[in-house]
Amino acid sequence: MNAFITSLSGITTLLNPVMTFIMLLSVVFFLLFLKEKVEKMELYVRSIALSLQKIAETSHLKTNHKEDQ
Repeated sequence: MNAFITSLSGITTLLNPVMTFIMLLSVVFFLLFLKEKVEKMELYVRSIALSLQKIAETSHLKTNHKEDQ
């Protein structure tokens, strides 16, 4: 029984750095994935802002044109 517990402690001692490496690797990949999604969202929001700005400018020109007549 004592040898079994000793062998288990040896396995857990070996697994600790491996699991830490896998955890850090998964965190890095998650952050890269998140960065990509944030960049896509930022591009999407900028596109919406430009579209709204164009709509506002055209409607502003139309209202000014009607007031001039």
